[in-house]
Amino acid sequence: MGVYNMDYELTEGQKKLQQNIAAFCIKEILPGAQKLDEGPSEETFALMRGNLKKLGEAGFLSAGFDGDAIDLIDCFVAGEEITKACASTYVSARASVFMCGGLLKLFGTKEQQSRYLPSLLKGDRVGAVAYTEREAGTDIASIATTAHQDGGRWILNGVKDIVGNAPIGDLFLILAYTDGEGGSEKGMSVFIVEKDAKGLGIGDPIETMGLRGMPLSAVNLDDCEAQEILGQKPGEGFSQIQRILSMGTVGITSLSVGIGLSCMEKATQHAKSRKAFGRNIGSYQEVGFKLADMYTYNDLGRMLGIRAAWAMNNDEHEAHILGACAKLFSSEAATKIANMAMQIFAGHGYTKGTDIERLYRDAKFGEICEGPSEIQRTIIAKNELDKFL
Repeated sequence: MGVYNMDYELTEGQKKLQQNIAAFCIKEILPGAQKLDEGPSEETFALMRGNLKKLGEAGFLSAGFDGDAIDLIDCFVAGEEITKACASTYVSARASVFMCGGLLKLFGTKEQQSRYLPSLLKGDRVGAVAYTEREAGTDIASIATTAHQDGGRWILNGVKDIVGNAPIGDLFLILAYTDGEGGSEKGMSVFIVEKDAKGLGIGDPIETMGLRGMPLSAVNLDDCEAQEILGQKPGEGFSQIQRILSMGTVGITSLSVGIGLSCMEKATQHAKSRKAFGRNIGSYQEVGFKLADMYTYNDLGRMLGIRAAWAMNNDEHEAHILGACAKLFSSEAATKIANMAMQIFAGHGYTKGTDIERLYRDAKFGEICEGPSEIQRTIIAKNELDKFL
């Protein structure tokens, strides 16, 4: 019988990172979470930029970016703790650093990296990645945005309908077709566009059910002049976006686990303090079982997320499948946990402006973003079916 060495413990450095981010976010990020959810856009945009700046100055935006590669375990640890304080702040930070900064780190030239990455990691500049369109969400190949050369310039035309950080963005990475005949795998490129570029238009803020503090709007490209192509290599945009989205399943897992943990902690506190029929409601089996299920879902979600992160760090063959499994399980678990927490709080949780009401709305995002649950199941099923062909 073989001997296996399985260690799910974080390193001492990762534990320290976890503790430091948790303490920082409780003090600096958590107090503004409700205001981000409820405030007018001009106030929430300023608050979000401030949050990103605080995280950058504290060195927490660069978690996972210190080495030559992206350490997804560090990214997971940071994401979970930021989410527990404010899910909207984590999603905005992730769009700026992991998505935009990650594409630059993985595929940008040395000059592009040195020009943009330091300011993104410090929170001095906010990044955004524009790839989806009204008729092209998960099916990225169906985008209609095009780019053509005019002299030495690249000119972009199209509309990206939902772009995270667009209202506060300083740097945009935009996916467009450069060669329609080349198909998606050879005909797409990612373009670097700065906020003051001619022809770049930012639409009105988009309101959402949850994660209301996340700045969202459409991006209009009307003969927009791009700075240059990411990595100076035309035709690689599709694979670049697919790579960051595959790695991004780890980030969505950390988001879902962070929301689940926050729900569980608040529900547990409520169960210990709320009385019914002369007893704390937590002493009733019906409530206790919910807390037990919440703990189990959260712990399994974290294990799947860290396992997927480790596999991606080490280039395991089926790492992307593990990422799909982690995202699928943790995102659906988060909605179940939020529902159980709402049951424990009952009418007190259903009241607008409460933490549980906000978390209940935030939880759904994980199931529908960057490849909904149906797509994750398709990826996992196809992998299994292919083994027997």
